[in-house]
Amino acid sequence: MNGFDPTAAGYALAAAGGLAGSLHCLGMCGAFPLALASEVPQRRVGRQLLYQLGRVNALVFIGAVSGALGATVLAGASLGFAARALSVFAGTVMVVLGVEMLGWISGLTGRIALAVNAVVARPLRAVIASPSPAAPLALGVLNAFLPCHLVYAFAAQSAASGTPVAGMLTMLAFGAGTVPAMLGLGLFGGSISARVRGGFDRFVAIALVVYGAVLVVRGLLFSAGHHH
Repeated sequence: MNGFDPTAAGYALAAAGGLAGSLHCLGMCGAFPLALASEVPQRRVGRQLLYQLGRVNALVFIGAVSGALGATVLAGASLGFAARALSVFAGTVMVVLGVEMLGWISGLTGRIALAVNAVVARPLRAVIASPSPAAPLALGVLNAFLPCHLVYAFAAQSAASGTPVAGMLTMLAFGAGTVPAMLGLGLFGGSISARVRGGFDRFVAIALVVYGAVLVVRGLLFSAGHHH
């Protein structure tokens, strides 16, 4: 058994992670659906749905790539050892990202963020300003590739799943969990205070640390020959 169980229960857990992290998503990326909400009401629903479709499909692509990388690791080593190593890797990534979100360490993902923003920022501004019907779809795709601790964490979990299909389904479940809040914000507006967002970010960070620690311990215990 590896660190992430690619079953209905595992995907439900990924969806719950997306749902639990929705407030974090609203705080970090809520400006995008709000920008689309400024369109005429007759086009608002369609544009919001296209934005969500582009965003979730891009997340699925990230899951496929991550799962393929995990499959490469599994193919290059004994199945048991590789599965345990992926479990420890995914858990370590989650713990580190959670600790960084808590502010206990800094600078680990800063360079990644700067590099991605340098590539995506200009196209993102152009897409937001475009009147094209395809613009919301492109906006959702670009949004998915912006630096995000949660996306990094679930991409690591997708890698631990060990196959491209399982990675795709993991990120699909995670993305679907974020859709209700993001879609609701785009359709009905609203705002989140910095205090509320900060409190929920801490909750998400602690959850990442705890779940990541479970994956690390599971991988280490199995490597020591323990069984459930």
